[in-house]
Amino acid sequence: MKSFYSILKLSPNVATADSVAIGMLLFDGEKFRYYFSDKKKRLANHLMDDKAININFIVNQIIEKCNAINQDQKELKFFYKFEQLSDSSYFNYLSDYSNGLLQFSKPNKLFNAVNDVAFEKLVNFLFQEPTLKSHLPHDHDFEVFQAIIEQKLIKKVHKKVHTHFKFKPEAFPSIYFNYEMDCIGLNGSLIGAKSLSFDKSLSVIDKDISHYFTLISSLTNKYNKSLKDNDFYLIAEEPKNIDSKEHKLWESVRYNELISVIHPEESDTVADKITEKKAAKFLKEVE
Repeated sequence: MKSFYSILKLSPNVATADSVAIGMLLFDGEKFRYYFSDKKKRLANHLMDDKAININFIVNQIIEKCNAINQDQKELKFFYKFEQLSDSSYFNYLSDYSNGLLQFSKPNKLFNAVNDVAFEKLVNFLFQEPTLKSHLPHDHDFEVFQAIIEQKLIKKVHKKVHTHFKFKPEAFPSIYFNYEMDCIGLNGSLIGAKSLSFDKSLSVIDKDISHYFTLISSLTNKYNKSLKDNDFYLIAEEPKNIDSKEHKLWESVRYNELISVIHPEESDTVADKITEKKAAKFLKEVE
């Protein structure tokens, strides 16, 4: 069978025909390969009119179908009316008639053999992103996670506000725990950010988040500020398993008005807010 690929797009506003290319499906003659850009998914989610739409759920459904097809090529059933997903004419059909939220480009035929290296090059060409990032071990992921925050946030604000500040009960009697903030400052209102990995156990994540809310409340009372005027951020990657308890916890924080949940790649948003508000240091360091 001939090789081809199709670009998958999401249309945040169907009425205006806007779309964001979030990934690619590629048939290499034997099996399907796929790639989805986390960066493009976040952009589409930000632009989405209907915030109830779960983009990760849509993507995971496509991935599960492709994996099932690859495992049993006798059952090439992606949509109920078509038996041969590996036929490029099917993607021509999808391109012509998928004019809703999820859209497919016309199939682009490939005339050379597709191996891992060729697939990597195509992804780099289309999305300017390496495919190997999703296969890194968790400890390396966390190092990359922290390095991004250090570059996009900490280095920009360390002279303006407190960075890597450790709150301790001896200095703040209203809290009973030690807690480290990535950054925190004050000018009229409080502004701060906390990074958190959702690869930890559920109990640890739950405790870190609960302590974060307690700290926000305590600082707000101590400095006579208004909760609604604060700017607090949780810097975290969305858990991959949308059915997990970790993802439900992430969702609950995401919809809480006291904290804005952002991806590490968006941590420069906090730096910009600190600069905009002219926030400054206001706490005494405790050894």
